[in-house]
Amino acid sequence: MLRPHRLHFKHPRYGRDDNFYYLESTWKRWHRLYNVPLTVNVPFTVYSYSASVGMMAILKDLGVNFRHLLHLKSEIKINQIMEPNFKYSIHYSFEEALRIKKDKAAIVGTTKVIRNGVTYMEVKDHFVIKNVPEKYLAILKNDTSNQFKGITRFIPEELENPVIHELFIKENYARDYGRASGDKNIVHTTKFTSTIFGFGRPFIQGLCTANLIMSRLCMDGFTPEFFSIVFCKPVYLESKVILKYTDKEYYLTDKKGHVLCFGKLMLKNITSRSIEEGESA
Repeated sequence: MLRPHRLHFKHPRYGRDDNFYYLESTWKRWHRLYNVPLTVNVPFTVYSYSASVGMMAILKDLGVNFRHLLHLKSEIKINQIMEPNFKYSIHYSFEEALRIKKDKAAIVGTTKVIRNGVTYMEVKDHFVIKNVPEKYLAILKNDTSNQFKGITRFIPEELENPVIHELFIKENYARDYGRASGDKNIVHTTKFTSTIFGFGRPFIQGLCTANLIMSRLCMDGFTPEFFSIVFCKPVYLESKVILKYTDKEYYLTDKKGHVLCFGKLMLKNITSRSIEEGESA
């Protein structure tokens, strides 16, 4: 945890796993985790562990100090929902590293899930790295989009006729998501570790939040073709959160109205539950 950042590549920035088998038991486990009926299809990020293992190897080669690594944003394009009992090929790579602040950099990674030449999912992830030495930041290209500026203080525009859900983040979510996905980082499951890393208490993994939101969309009768999520603040265990969404965007807030995450949507397969009318649950 104390080693300095290096932020340059010594080995290829890409790889793949050709042996990812999506077990039916895994499919059922993810449905149980989010209390989703088996009749509802959800584009769960079941491939994330395979991609993360490869990406962590690349990040290690970069000399990244993992204590200062945070998942900042994920963009998921869903061409087809993965089906269980098939083998998939997981392709991952890092595209670039960008300077986003005077002591912070962002690394952009991509993942593709492919079967029989068909791309099922395409994912682009942004990871922020804090406390980067100036000598490494100086060689990086500046991020000119300013898309991450002030995200911890993000104030959303009021959505027009949104669907609204109050959700409870169960105490077991981080632990059970870790068992299902392989992301067992103890910062999410123990108060002592989360305190060491600068958080008041345990919080769920970023993709656990993403899958929770996608599960709710699908149970409401919508299937996302595109789903993005920008992480603003921790989503703490044993807390109530509010999800508001339309057919184009959403945000998740705590009970005080602080935005925890937000993103863009493209939805299809709209059923009898009209998003234009707005609903609460």
